[in-house]
Amino acid sequence: MVLFLLVIFNTSIFAQKELVEKANVITNKMTKALNLNEKQRSKVFDIQLKRFKEVDSIQGKYEKGSEIRKAELKKVYNKLYGKLKGNLGEEKMKLWNQYKRNN
Repeated sequence: MVLFLLVIFNTSIFAQKELVEKANVITNKMTKALNLNEKQRSKVFDIQLKRFKEVDSIQGKYEKGSEIRKAELKKVYNKLYGKLKGNLGEEKMKLWNQYKRNN
């Protein structure tokens, strides 16, 4: 029983570290592409981490390919854009979209 709990706990920690790493990667790309200051960088990291956690939760909750899953993921991505735009401004979001198209 203890071994089972340790395995579950370690899996949870690994998953959390993976989400933090994903958030760091995208935040670093955005920081470099948009020349973000530390405050902006921190806010983008928080937004991205929350997004990855929400996506992970949705993927675990709904069957792959289900319409509900697709709809829930679309909501997350729409909120992501709104939060980033609210924190970075429309001009930086235009630059980010252009960066993504070119890279």
